[in-house]
Amino acid sequence: MRVVPHLPPALRWDHNAHYHRWLLGQLPAAPERVLEAGCGAGVLAARIAERAGRVDAVDRSPAMIARARALHPQAPRVRWLTGDLLDPGLPLDPAGYDVVTALSSLHHLPLRPGLARLAGLLRPGGVLVIVGLYRNASAAEYAFEAFRQPANAVVGVVMAARGRAGKPHDAGMPVWPAEASWREITAAARDLVPGARLRRRFFWRYSLLWHRPMPSQKASELPVTPV
Repeated sequence: MRVVPHLPPALRWDHNAHYHRWLLGQLPAAPERVLEAGCGAGVLAARIAERAGRVDAVDRSPAMIARARALHPQAPRVRWLTGDLLDPGLPLDPAGYDVVTALSSLHHLPLRPGLARLAGLLRPGGVLVIVGLYRNASAAEYAFEAFRQPANAVVGVVMAARGRAGKPHDAGMPVWPAEASWREITAAARDLVPGARLRRRFFWRYSLLWHRPMPSQKASELPVTPV
């Protein structure tokens, strides 16, 4: 299981927001259609909408969608949708998306059906950008906690000193433990999104970046890059 230290409230910080900059940097300059899978309070969806033609932001929690609407009333290019991404009746864009993003949400779905669904919603040439969680499953992964946990506290101190600590958007957000190991995630990626670039990230997360090939292209296998 993933072990995260319980820092004092004043030192807690938003691990998901830490990866916003990287995720936004993977997007094309002006995508026409974007799907944000598991949008939560909508912070990332609102930021994506600043450069996209339209964003479909989906979450299966009605409370989180209501909160996202309330927090971002000036995001007219966002369509907030309540529903399960695996539900074929969810009113998504039938033409697909230029970008599909998932920030700490894929582990709320069965791994292989969830990854296949996200990849299948892309238009040819589109990009899938995932920041996900994985389950520690090896002695080396558990041993790495000896470095990760103190670093987590140090970042909390720095954030607090800059007035940026706290997790203001976490209240009421559904929490689910990661069930898939890093090995299971890399195996699923090789089968379902060949050529994807995967990397283990420091703070209990990994990143996955995949471009759906154009009809005339063939995906090539690329090595997984471990931390």
